[in-house]
Amino acid sequence: MFWIIGLTIVVAVTLGAVLTGGIAISNKDWFGGQRNIVLVDGLKSDVWLAPRNTEFSIPFLLHYFGGGSPFSLRLKIWDRSKQYVAIEITETRVTYSDGDSSRKTSKWSRALKPYTQYNRSSSGIIQTEVFMLSDHISNLVGKHADVTVTITGHLTKSNGEEVYFSASEDFKARSDFDISTFWEVMAGV
Repeated sequence: MFWIIGLTIVVAVTLGAVLTGGIAISNKDWFGGQRNIVLVDGLKSDVWLAPRNTEFSIPFLLHYFGGGSPFSLRLKIWDRSKQYVAIEITETRVTYSDGDSSRKTSKWSRALKPYTQYNRSSSGIIQTEVFMLSDHISNLVGKHADVTVTITGHLTKSNGEEVYFSASEDFKARSDFDISTFWEVMAGV
């Protein structure tokens, strides 16, 4: 008798999973999208806080995607004038809304590399040669709370001149939790 009940449950769960594609669970702590940050005038730069992602699946039954601390600071720079060849960040300060703060003075440096940017216009595709950097400072923000991140350092020009900067950006903590079927996720519901 017990094996009939057990077999019925297994068949029902398996049939339900196959028909729905399984359950998808998403649990994310994040800080919204990218922000413009002014390191020096005339230089396009963006920053955002990227969560550490966790993901696992049991095919046709369960898919889990999570994101949370620690958060890395992602930095993108596009130099259309092609005058800046490197960046060095000498200090990062993280100040949380509850008053906690941390300061790191370990140097982080990267070279900007030649990059071809493609844009569409009414006259076709336009190619723009720029110097570009896309990289991150790992595990900078340790907890999920409203935070201000300040970076201090210098940009190096191709002639060796160093241009110092100190720039800050505020980030608002956000969280999402969702349970849906696989097919709802695929349909964007």
